[in-house]
Amino acid sequence: MSIIFKSDTCKIYKNKKNYKLTCEHGEIFNSFFKKIHKNLDVIDSNNNNYVTFDAVKVERLDSLLNRKSLLSYRHLKQLFTNLGKQFESLEKDGYSTLFLKINDIVRVEIDNKIQTGGTGNDIFFLYLNTHKFVPIKDDIITIERPFTKDNLFISPELKNVNSFPINISNKSLYYSLALLTCYCGAVENNTNILTDFNKSKYDFDQIKVYLSHIENTKLYWSLLRCLKHKPEERIYLYI
Repeated sequence: MSIIFKSDTCKIYKNKKNYKLTCEHGEIFNSFFKKIHKNLDVIDSNNNNYVTFDAVKVERLDSLLNRKSLLSYRHLKQLFTNLGKQFESLEKDGYSTLFLKINDIVRVEIDNKIQTGGTGNDIFFLYLNTHKFVPIKDDIITIERPFTKDNLFISPELKNVNSFPINISNKSLYYSLALLTCYCGAVENNTNILTDFNKSKYDFDQIKVYLSHIENTKLYWSLLRCLKHKPEERIYLYI
């Protein structure tokens, strides 16, 4: 059995027949892991700390980007909606996180045995690292101590934090998710998009330029709703 994914708190092992996902302290985040298990082709699951599942392939998001450079619209939509629904479930547990990292995300491809239209196997993106989960109360996160600001997908309000403790909106996560999605689907050079998004002067029109290739799609409008500069104006909604 070999380890094919590892974060601070989660691991995925592969053997000849199937995969095994292990997570530390999974019992604390019950709704979060129920959502993950619902998406997987689960064989055995006694608790949230251990689950065995079938899959055609499991791949880290960073490895996928190294192969493809940018993701298709289908993959971008799944990335945005899968992770968003996971974190909506996490809120039911009373937790959230400040921002996302590419190396904490995996793509799981599951054999769609009942497919009739030739649409291919089901794919799901999973966020698998509980280490940075923090309690929320009334959609507010209290940051008690300094954190690393060199993360690529960080909200404008987090960049401006310089004293502690401080309260920020839970909607910081929405910005991070949307920015990560844009990065994975940017036709332009990915380095440029992060340089522009992380300028001290926030330029919403520049964001729209990077999304022009998916303009007027459901995903386009969903991303714009999450990339508002003011947290109170952000809405996670895919319709």
